[in-house]
Amino acid sequence: MLGSMPTEHVVTMLGASPPQRAVVALLSMPKDRIARLLGAMDGRLIARLLIAADPGRRAGLLRHLDDTRLAAELALLPMIEAASVLAVLPSERARTQLDLVSVEYLGSLLDAMPAPQRRRLAAVLDPRRLADLRRVGFEKAVIESLGRTAAGLRWVPDDPGSNLLAAVFQMLFGVSLCYVDDGPLPAGSVAQARQVFAGRQVDGILIISNGVPCASAAAACHGDTPALVATWESGDNDGVLGRALVRLAG
Repeated sequence: MLGSMPTEHVVTMLGASPPQRAVVALLSMPKDRIARLLGAMDGRLIARLLIAADPGRRAGLLRHLDDTRLAAELALLPMIEAASVLAVLPSERARTQLDLVSVEYLGSLLDAMPAPQRRRLAAVLDPRRLADLRRVGFEKAVIESLGRTAAGLRWVPDDPGSNLLAAVFQMLFGVSLCYVDDGPLPAGSVAQARQVFAGRQVDGILIISNGVPCASAAAACHGDTPALVATWESGDNDGVLGRALVRLAG
């Protein structure tokens, strides 16, 4: 009967059926019919089918969805629903999808998954993406901590880096977030922060890093505009950054 019904009517019936039953019905149809039906479905129905299907039928359904179509539908879903789909995909298919999103959104997607699925997918990510995730996580935690110190924060206009302006104590400070994946904070990070805030009339520059500054980085803090390196990790309390701002304010 389904084979003779108009496509839009079949899609409506599949959407109203229990998703496990809908998957069985869909995959029992000829290949060209499945393609037409999937083409008429919205992302939420496809997501429900993928989540509900057992691994074998999920693999069968995925054979009818190329990566471009899957990515387009996932991009339209609320984050928690997109994360639920990614959590049940085979690792390689999920990795392809995760490679297509920004690192900021990637971190949020992984955070929205249960811990076992998050660990499974993190294990197949490119190591460079994992390093970017750690950087984004560090920067997010620093910004949240700075916000709790009552500093008024905004990103430096037209700057591609992780640099902010912080208004506190009726003063304006430049804040440079410098995550290092391994080793100490190099002197070049301090020099780059000075370059970013040169001519912006800030009262001081706070360089926040998870790494301890090397000797030459500490020496680079000396200059016309006072600069200070604060070493901070996500487990540290807000007082570390609050005291750094107080020290910088003199």
